[in-house]
Amino acid sequence: MEAVIRRTGNLLWRIVRWPLAIAGVLFFGAGVPYVWVWVGSQLQGGTAPSFTGLGVALFGIIISYALMAFLLAWIKAWVTHDAGRPVRYDWNRSLSAERKRPPKTHPIEDIVITATILVGIVCTVWFFLWGSPGVPTTP
Repeated sequence: MEAVIRRTGNLLWRIVRWPLAIAGVLFFGAGVPYVWVWVGSQLQGGTAPSFTGLGVALFGIIISYALMAFLLAWIKAWVTHDAGRPVRYDWNRSLSAERKRPPKTHPIEDIVITATILVGIVCTVWFFLWGSPGVPTTP
């Protein structure tokens, strides 16, 4: 009975893992900056740029990412905690054990890396295709 429950849980985790990862990438890569730019635009109070709106957006993004990094590091430490298990160093492993190593990154790290790469690609494409010089030229 326990094996059936474990297999069902593994199947559910395999199904739910990818949508959760995609939502994490979207939230981390786009959600935080968009929310802080919106908050800064609400504080700006007009069409002229103000340091209040820009400062709130800039520092809000930085503080949000710092808090998220702290929270994700805490979650990773909580999930991967090995209480009482001996540490197996590389010189204690056989060559066949080294070939069967699990990946060295954690899913949280994969989400952050994917979000960073996607944001860089999207911003670069946006800049080259739809970016304007910003200053009108007169003939």
